[in-house]
Amino acid sequence: MTATKKAAPKAAVKATETVEAAVAAGKETVETVVKASTEAATNGVEKAVAVSQEQVAAAVKAGSDAFKNYEDVIAFGKENVDAMVQANALFVKGVQDLNQQIFAIAQATLEENAAVTKKVFGCTNVQDAVAIQNDMVKANYEKAVSESRKITDLTVKLAEDASAPITKRVNLTVEKFTKELAA
Repeated sequence: MTATKKAAPKAAVKATETVEAAVAAGKETVETVVKASTEAATNGVEKAVAVSQEQVAAAVKAGSDAFKNYEDVIAFGKENVDAMVQANALFVKGVQDLNQQIFAIAQATLEENAAVTKKVFGCTNVQDAVAIQNDMVKANYEKAVSESRKITDLTVKLAEDASAPITKRVNLTVEKFTKELAA
């Protein structure tokens, strides 16, 4: 029985050594796996950070470009509104000038006709009245043609002046889009 008692401790020692060796191997395997996992995780995190930084940089750049384009659109729209305001101001001023001119013509014609009417009432015979009236009709016709030319010239100038700011903006817009399409 003593031989069995001696054999048991040897077997236990051998089993213990085997278990310890297995534990050591397992520990080493776990350490290797942990180390490899840590390195892989670290590399993954570093790559993720690098990619994130690149994406953030790209987003910031794109955002800056978009904001710049947005500012350009706002500025362009503001310039268009300014051109419309300027065109309307020129139109209103031109219409006022045109109305003043028409009023002045009407007032002068009324005064001339009143003076001719006084002459007609002062006539002693029909022939003089008809002659004065014929002269008045001829003068009024010539004046109407002359003043019509002036009014037409003023109207054309008004249209040109009032449309100039808008024409300028349209030309700039066409030029801008043509350049962008060509690029």
